Amino acid sequence: MAFLGGDMSEVNKFGLKLRFSGPTVEKHGLDLYDGATSFYGFAQALQIATHAYMTGEIVSRATAMKGAEMYFGAPRHGSVLIDIVTVMEQYPATTGVAGAAFYDFMKTAFSKAAGYLKTKPETPAVQKLAIDETFFDQLSETLEGSLQRAHRAIDYGVQQVTLERPRSELVLFDRTTSEWVNTRDENPNVEEFTGNITRYNSISGNGRAFVRELKRVLPFRPGVNFPDNKRGLLTWSLHGNTVSGEKELRFWASKIESAKGDPKRLILADCAFKNPTA
Repeated sequence: MAFLGGDMSEVNKFGLKLRFSGPTVEKHGLDLYDGATSFYGFAQALQIATHAYMTGEIVSRATAMKGAEMYFGAPRHGSVLIDIVTVMEQYPATTGVAGAAFYDFMKTAFSKAAGYLKTKPETPAVQKLAIDETFFDQLSETLEGSLQRAHRAIDYGVQQVTLERPRSELVLFDRTTSEWVNTRDENPNVEEFTGNITRYNSISGNGRAFVRELKRVLPFRPGVNFPDNKRGLLTWSLHGNTVSGEKELRFWASKIESAKGDPKRLILADCAFKNPTA
């Protein structure tokens, strides 16, 4: 593959590692098919996440990555440790190009996609990006299919895989994260909920809502048949008070759940004022 600019002194390089570990790996190595499938999934997810870091755009095709390239590092004899080199020539649209911001972005994106929902970014650049929580919600959903493939080795005997930066761990993947990323099919039954909108992106349509029946905040996105004339209600509810119930909505939605049955997001079918006189 030709290098983007030809002069590596003018670009930024960041190292990542994938470490497959556990008794089975130590005894036999990594199963060829399961390991290759897992690495393919991680490769897709890493390219999608890096593209989002570079451009601020969330795409579903790993081949669409712009402004950076990712390479295999030289393999190490006797270990299942894969070096990945990310080379950036273009300045990222989302954050600064500094290594701390890149690794923080990767940790935040993959942690949230794997179900570590309490993970908070540590660098100012990524903290600023995370103010709009719907960005990482949408990125998590986009990474889901890739991460399902990435967990194949875990589903077939590997104890854990870690995504690492030089000298430290970023994210650990194991059976628990596999249960999170392996989402059940969307429940065809539309349920009625009440609550407040806490975040809403009018461009993407993605948001977050405090759902009283579930006693938690969940990401949501409008379904294909959600009425366009109801989007104004989502904005209206955004300025309410979650504790007092001010500006609450009734909304009808189907749930998407993890393999364990934990609700992950809602697909909105319709909404209305909880109090018709509001």
